[in-house]
Amino acid sequence: MSTTRILNLLFLIVFLLASGFALSHLNARYDKLVAARESEQLAKSQLAEIEAKIGSKKSSLERLNHDPEYVEKVIRQKLNYAKAEETVFKFEFDDR
Repeated sequence: MSTTRILNLLFLIVFLLASGFALSHLNARYDKLVAARESEQLAKSQLAEIEAKIGSKKSSLERLNHDPEYVEKVIRQKLNYAKAEETVFKFEFDDR
């Protein structure tokens, strides 16, 4: 074999090895990118849920600040309060 042919073969082998290394490195980086995008989507959906809850809480707070009937309803439901002339009945249900 001539030296030119040997050098060409050697350069081809080196080029193929470098290309394989570059492709494997790019593939690993692409996998990280895909994982980061999935993580970003999950974070965006969690953010949307939290923002919805915050909106609900703000609405409830606004009603608590300005709506006496709503305040009375919340006090009766959450704190089990009743007026002086009322009788409160509690029923326990058997969950089978």
